[in-house]
Amino acid sequence: MPTRAEIKAWRSLHRGKGRRETGCFLAEGRRLVGEMLEWPGRTVAVLHTDAAGDEPELEALLARAVTLGVRTEAVPEATIQTLADAATPQPVLAIGEVPAYGWDDVDDGAVVLLDGVQDPGNVGVLVRSALALGAAAVVGVGETADPWGPKALRASAGASLRGPVFRTDTRDAVEWLAGRRIPIWVAAADAPPLEGPPAGPVALALGSEAHGVSASLRAAAARVVSEPLTRGVETLNVASAGAILLDRMRTGRPLG
Repeated sequence: MPTRAEIKAWRSLHRGKGRRETGCFLAEGRRLVGEMLEWPGRTVAVLHTDAAGDEPELEALLARAVTLGVRTEAVPEATIQTLADAATPQPVLAIGEVPAYGWDDVDDGAVVLLDGVQDPGNVGVLVRSALALGAAAVVGVGETADPWGPKALRASAGASLRGPVFRTDTRDAVEWLAGRRIPIWVAAADAPPLEGPPAGPVALALGSEAHGVSASLRAAAARVVSEPLTRGVETLNVASAGAILLDRMRTGRPLG
């Protein structure tokens, strides 16, 4: 049974401060726990209610955790409700170690910079889209929401676990990209539409819908582009716009 100190520490993972102090995050539900077990060395513990034994799929998931040597604990439903962020929590969650990703983990390819994207749902969707479309990394700068927060992690469907996803400051990102001659393309609604794919790897910078990217990042941009839209639609939310631009940069195909 987890100690009171552990429960208190894990409850703090709802907040960025708690995640920074512990180096851990919460993964809620069957799907995310299953993803976590792909990296058992990063999984601190799996917690579940006694009712889990009545569900064959979940029972198999827990048996897999035990086989992998992951700490697995049955806890009261009230404990799950205390720890979970979701309004209707599933009967299983895991505590994992935040991967220590950094620039050394970034391979050749497009980099996605999220600058001031404060909605965790948008951050999670962008992580999922970017990695699915072949981005080498997703890097948060400025006031971007923590990709390891519960809402962002759920929205990413666990994609954050599978690729370099980390945060840094704007200056560090600009200097790293400049050192590797990777140009920054800033997405902005008032820019010309993207006509085709780049000649080589670029860093696509996406900002908040209200304010766009920071002035310092825009000043470092080699190009400013927008997503090509039709039927009188003027703008999309940042998650949709980012996915369209990434696909266009990858394939060169127009919409429609």
